Amino acid sequence: MRGVGVLLMGWLSRRTGLGEPLLLLGGGCLVGLTPPFASFALSPEGILFLFLPALLYWEALTSSVREIGDNFRSIALQPIGLVLATAAAVAVVAHALGYGRPVAFVLGAVLAPTDAAAVAAVARACRAPPSSLSSPAAW
Repeated sequence: MRGVGVLLMGWLSRRTGLGEPLLLLGGGCLVGLTPPFASFALSPEGILFLFLPALLYWEALTSSVREIGDNFRSIALQPIGLVLATAAAVAVVAHALGYGRPVAFVLGAVLAPTDAAAVAAVARACRAPPSSLSSPAAW
């Protein structure tokens, strides 16, 4: 049944033009709210061991060492700047919601790094220049 949901979200992504990771996240949240799945839990180690290698496998196969070398400066600067900007934005929103500054910055630091496959999907959907598309797979 889950496979049908994943295929449906992929089809819906192509039909609407919305990012597939966004639709999968929304669909997963809706499924999580249904009573049969409300008590379902996975250990963080299980997620790390099972899902992360599968997400990074394709990006590792398609990354080009030559392109990484040619575009090293932008590859090195973009992730650092984006992670810092995301951490700061999350910290500002968390502080506005009533969290203390230290807790808000820790929350920002935890939520800022994203996985390479999601970044690559968003970059391709936004028609980013080809020189920047090798950056998510490189790091």
